[in-house]
Amino acid sequence: MLEYLDVGDGDLILDAGCGEGFYAMIFDQLYSCRVAAIENDKKMLDMARNWLAKSQKISFEQADVCQLNHAESTFDKVVCTEVLEHIDDDKKAVSELFRVLKPGGVLAVTVPNKNYPFVWDPLNKIREWLGLGHFNPKNPVLGGIWSYDHKRLYSPKELAELLSGAGFVIEDEKVLTHYGVPFSNLVLYLGKSFYSKLPVPEDVKNSIDKFNDKDFMSSVSSVNVAIKARKGTV
Repeated sequence: MLEYLDVGDGDLILDAGCGEGFYAMIFDQLYSCRVAAIENDKKMLDMARNWLAKSQKISFEQADVCQLNHAESTFDKVVCTEVLEHIDDDKKAVSELFRVLKPGGVLAVTVPNKNYPFVWDPLNKIREWLGLGHFNPKNPVLGGIWSYDHKRLYSPKELAELLSGAGFVIEDEKVLTHYGVPFSNLVLYLGKSFYSKLPVPEDVKNSIDKFNDKDFMSSVSSVNVAIKARKGTV
């Protein structure tokens, strides 16, 4: 996402769906930019505000991505990660992001991949194979990849078409993380700890990160889909 955004000094960035403030913290620590961080979930927004209470660069607002309180062509860059899948009307949300982005501005977005690895969520994958759909996303144990009330998952093609339909020009597409462990906060935490401390073969490390071959993207499973898109200048 940071490669896609290529943040410059003085950039005004919209963090659309900031959650607990992960990207806002990065922007605050690493860049000379200003950030408008919005989040519809008050509990999450309060956590982000707490993390960044001393920041002079970040402003926070409880807001709906589908109804942004900003004028047309306000922002230089927009980051929207793991947000669109939670929104009922994702077309409206993308249209709003397009509206508030300046001509020539960049949108960096990620969503969960519809073709996710079996080990990432084996229970829901088996249900899908059997034609039974998925478990209730509000179930904290069985919800799996659908947890936190995901409305949908996306293929790379579907995400590209969604953004193109709003007027964006797609500049780069990738699928991220082919190898995964079951979707559990505890397991993910332990997995991250092991990955950061144990030696990993280079070929495995490379395959964990990202792939941007279109044939590969359409066939291989991955955890996420990422796209860099730009608002045209004409």
